[in-house]
Amino acid sequence: MKTAIDFVNKIGKQKIRDHENALLNYATAQLEEIPGLRIIGKAKEKVSVISFVVDKIHPQDIGILLDNRGIAVRTGHHCAQPLMQRFGISGTTRASFAVYNTMEEVDALVTGLHKVIKMLL
Repeated sequence: MKTAIDFVNKIGKQKIRDHENALLNYATAQLEEIPGLRIIGKAKEKVSVISFVVDKIHPQDIGILLDNRGIAVRTGHHCAQPLMQRFGISGTTRASFAVYNTMEEVDALVTGLHKVIKMLL
């Protein structure tokens, strides 16, 4: 029986890391172009997860409308409510990328966000 470890070993940890970093860098660049969107957490060394807020739009509204378009994100406090309170953030929308994701899926997220923002503002 094949395991997750077999899957990782077949692809290779470095190839997985490189792919996820490429997705992260591409998504970050695309999201930074969206007016009113602010990425939360920009550490140089981070995993392929992007949390963000959009001015005047609740994260849950973003999540629901993206979900209606088949785009999966998480919304809320992400087990970091005290930190979010400290920085005055009610919650974030979080996109996570992994070895099985594609650049086209990042494009779908960005396109979906543009439509959601246009709808809600």
